[in-house]
Amino acid sequence: MGFFGLFNKKKKEVLDKGLETTKQSVFSKITRAVAGKSKVDDEVLDNLEEILITSDVGVDTTVKIIQRIEERIARDKYVSTSELNSV
Repeated sequence: MGFFGLFNKKKKEVLDKGLETTKQSVFSKITRAVAGKSKVDDEVLDNLEEILITSDVGVDTTVKIIQRIEERIARDKYVSTSELNSV
C-alpha cells in the first residue's frame, strides 16, 4: 500500500487542495521577490533563500536549489528572473 493509500478520497482531496494553496503561495512570494528585477543577483538569491526556508521547503532542499541557480549563473554568465522557474 502506498503512502496515499492511508487517505480516503475526501482526505486526499483536502490534502491536494492544501498543497495547491501552498504552492500558489510560494510562487506568489517568489514572483513578488523578483518583481522589477531583470537578472538574478545576490539580493534576489537572498530573497529566494528566505522565501524557501520560511515556506518549510527545508534547508537542504533550499541549499540545493540556490546552488543550482548559482551554477547556472556561472555557466551562462546571465540568468534573467523569468528563467527562475525553469532552473
